[in-house]
Amino acid sequence: MSTSPDRRLARLVPTVATALLTAVTLSGCVIGTVDDDDADGDAGQAVVTVTDDGAPDPTGPATSTSAAPAAGPAEGAEVNVDVLYALAYLDNGSVVTAGDLETTVAWSTSKVPVAVAALRAVEDGTSLSDAVTVQGNVTSAITASDNGAAQALWDSLGDPATAGAKVEDVLREGGDASTTVQTQVVRDGFTSFGQTLWSTADQVRFAGGLSCLAGAQPVLTAMGQISAGQDYGLGRIPEARYKGGWGPDTSGSYQVRQFGLVPGADGTLVPVAVAVTSPDGSYESGSAALSEIVDQLSGTLSGVHGVKTTC
Repeated sequence: MSTSPDRRLARLVPTVATALLTAVTLSGCVIGTVDDDDADGDAGQAVVTVTDDGAPDPTGPATSTSAAPAAGPAEGAEVNVDVLYALAYLDNGSVVTAGDLETTVAWSTSKVPVAVAALRAVEDGTSLSDAVTVQGNVTSAITASDNGAAQALWDSLGDPATAGAKVEDVLREGGDASTTVQTQVVRDGFTSFGQTLWSTADQVRFAGGLSCLAGAQPVLTAMGQISAGQDYGLGRIPEARYKGGWGPDTSGSYQVRQFGLVPGADGTLVPVAVAVTSPDGSYESGSAALSEIVDQLSGTLSGVHGVKTTC
């Protein structure tokens, strides 16, 4: 897939979005420690559990439940939020970007290329696991963001260097020409591949080629079946296929991101990626911010010319 030079959005006027901070109860956020798999909130507050990579999985409503606005004409996106963010989408072969958030780690969005690589390894006979196990782990890693399943997929690819090379092959074939997969653990309690630096621009290039990649169809199917509680943001757009990722930066403030494919009005699939830094450090306000951006952007995305649905 060819990639044209990035085009910056013409208008981007950040303002204070007070509705964002009232969409969730910020004072009730409880974030457990990285190694605490059973951290609960205080009585009367939202319950949050922490998985083995430190990512909270809300068991109750954590984000705004208002319906996404009806799609309108694409006249250039203007996103008005008081939050540090980055977004990108692919329009007619060119990457359109906005926001001032510098490239962050991939978190669980990295599970998409890992899953594709694991399925391809089964097909070419190089997998260290069997087909049934890999398929089950793909479903769990994508739909529920199961970290144990994702680690098993990574391990099925071979030693870290081999696994990284196989995942990078997937990225290159998908259209991401520059991302380097992190193969060594750089933060205790976090997967190596989840700490890969992955820009939203490179994510949409990869998403643009994902549908035509060998081994990608089961992953795309799972991306359309994301579990409840993780279906905010792009999940509010009907028929979206996407994967989210989240986790605390080194200061403890949560980063939340998603990327995937959403339907365009012209019958194409629009690659899109959004990443935010939580305005108050909590996972809940980060996921609410991401939903706010997607809600504002949904009309623009509907009018974008994305990629064909057939190869």
